[in-house]
Amino acid sequence: MHAQGQVAHFNTTVEELDLWRFTWGLNGILARDLSVKAVQIVPENFHARHSAILRQYVYRILNRPQRSALMADTHYFISLPLDYEAMSAATRLLLGSHDFASFKSSNSDRGTTRCIVERAELLNLGEGQLELWLEANHFVYNMVRIIAGTLIEIGLGARPTSSLEKALEECDRDLAGPTAPAWALSLVSVKYPEHFHLFETQAFRALENASNDC
Repeated sequence: MHAQGQVAHFNTTVEELDLWRFTWGLNGILARDLSVKAVQIVPENFHARHSAILRQYVYRILNRPQRSALMADTHYFISLPLDYEAMSAATRLLLGSHDFASFKSSNSDRGTTRCIVERAELLNLGEGQLELWLEANHFVYNMVRIIAGTLIEIGLGARPTSSLEKALEECDRDLAGPTAPAWALSLVSVKYPEHFHLFETQAFRALENASNDC
């Protein structure tokens, strides 16, 4: 799985933190496939996971006869033709409030399986590139990957479009498709209540001011 909008938090006893130097320091020791874009001070009641109100994921599929070397790590390659219209129609059934018990891994936690999906869209970008966009207030473990696996089976004609609706209604994992590979999944963004003032300009202003002082 990839992430371009991952958020993390930590507690510190340091009273004053130079955000610019701290960000540069982190990026100096992190692995090359990780990068911190910004750091800011948040209220003590903020939690990167539990305070979130919306999360947005994208699952990328490459559907054409031959694989791509450049997209091997970001797209799930399917060589057989997919029925985009059938997949798109099934995707729209995900909108709204549903119990996604059929779309969670058996080893997931016992939290609520009811999610409110605000965006469910399958984009056809051309040249065989498909993107499944899902935005919801909550996701169960492996939900996006299992939905992707179900949609792919619908696209291949291995199951009818109605099977997705049946899986939503009956909350049975056996009614949904397989779990699609993780490498094609990306966390795009996480949204929080406005009172946290997250992702506003102060962190970037600190970076800009520090650069001007150099």
